Amino acid sequence: MKALLYMSKRKWINKLKQLKKKPVNLILSIVLAAYFIFLITVAVTALVKANFQTPYWLLAALTVWGLYNFFINFATYAKRKGVIFYPSHAHFIFTAPIRPKIILLYGAGYNFLMTLIVSMAFVLAAILGFHLPLWKIVSLFIVLAGVESVLEGSIIIVLYANERFSQKTTVMLARMIYVLLAGITLFGIWYFRTKGFSLESIINLIDFPGLQMLPIIGWNIAVFRLILLGPTTLNLVCSGLYLLTVIVMAVVAVKMKCNGGYYEDAAKFADDYAEMKARKNNGEMVMSIGKKKKFKRASVEYKASGAKAIFYRQLLEYKKEKWFIFSYMTLFCIGADILFLKVIDVSEFGSKSAVLLGIVAYLAILTGGYLGKWDKELKNPYLFLLPDSPAKKMWYATVMEHVKAAIDGAILVLPLGIAWKVHPLHMVSCWLIYVFLQGIKLYTKVLIDSFLRNSLGETVKQLVRLGVQGGIIGIGVLLAVVAVVLQNFNFAFFVILIYGMIMAVVIGLLTVSRFAIMEQYD
Repeated sequence: MKALLYMSKRKWINKLKQLKKKPVNLILSIVLAAYFIFLITVAVTALVKANFQTPYWLLAALTVWGLYNFFINFATYAKRKGVIFYPSHAHFIFTAPIRPKIILLYGAGYNFLMTLIVSMAFVLAAILGFHLPLWKIVSLFIVLAGVESVLEGSIIIVLYANERFSQKTTVMLARMIYVLLAGITLFGIWYFRTKGFSLESIINLIDFPGLQMLPIIGWNIAVFRLILLGPTTLNLVCSGLYLLTVIVMAVVAVKMKCNGGYYEDAAKFADDYAEMKARKNNGEMVMSIGKKKKFKRASVEYKASGAKAIFYRQLLEYKKEKWFIFSYMTLFCIGADILFLKVIDVSEFGSKSAVLLGIVAYLAILTGGYLGKWDKELKNPYLFLLPDSPAKKMWYATVMEHVKAAIDGAILVLPLGIAWKVHPLHMVSCWLIYVFLQGIKLYTKVLIDSFLRNSLGETVKQLVRLGVQGGIIGIGVLLAVVAVVLQNFNFAFFVILIYGMIMAVVIGLLTVSRFAIMEQYD
């Protein structure tokens, strides 16, 4: 156990040293912590003022958290990628005389820590905002921080450390989890297709008996109902099934033999995870760990010289991709189309043109972290050696991203606009606004990186970028509101479009001025 304690101690000491070297990160961490505390205080105060401090609304929050946590954790465990290992584990811990099950649970320590923090937040809300009796608060904490952690740890051991089952059996267990998740997803689709997607249907889902009958997650929600709202026949039966499942899984995990057979896979995972972290710190959007990317064989004929040659190099890079210029962003746009055409009824939201504009703006902001091939160009020394102007270099290094944004924007806007019979001018405006917003985000990244350089970590840089982008877009929203008040909604479209175009050009020009001296950076 000394090795585990040493690893944990050194990990936090090194983090503190990193904060000491970069005091801006420490200040930002304190500000963020204070901000989250402020949000919790405001949320509790709002609940009290809105007279939402009944146990029912606490049950609603627990239901939402339970569903989210269940899907995230179980999906990663089924892929055997929910327990984090580092290269240091393979060097120091795997070779230490520690029981393999303890090492496995230690690797999942971050998950248990997050469960504990969330449990304490719910308990704090129960005390301050809902004024529950002491026995209910204690019972709630035991279920959230204790019983759920026992079930989660048992599932981890069964999936990772089982040496009696064959590889085929382990795969079958993982597939059973996927089947369970798929079944719950189909239940959600069926419910909202039947009841409609609205605030009322979401609230009614909490009282829907079928929710409590869902295996594991529904039984868990039944335990919350039993504690907060009192016993019924249904929640007593489902709570009993949940506790029985936890006991059976715990017994199986304790009695299961494990001699460290998972160490080899864990060591490989540690290397893959370290590589994934490095790619994320570099600003890439990584969706899976350890999966090697495959490229197609492709060629392109260069028909230009100078900075224009960068465009053909970008084209060649995208031709090597399996899906050409279509990416995860394209899937997000298609998913948004399906969601708003098949699941969510927007007829009660007012003007559909306004809804379409809101979807475009929200999706553009939400997906601010993904990067394309252009970002790699900034790391190529030859880019700065080309005998051409910085403006042309910057344009041709990013022009493919503008093409991608235009295609993704069309995929997002056209199906919704046609189905909702939105005015063609509004559809074109939404499409152009999407393209300009993506351009603003693209150039903002280069601009912020050129100023901050290596003084801050990548996470802090992303927060700064989101803050700058949010401020720019917030000003546009404010101008749109003023336009609606002074004129009408059609004028607001025009104002946002012109503002987005001007800001994209201005930030692009500022980026060019910084791009001209970026070759001097280390």
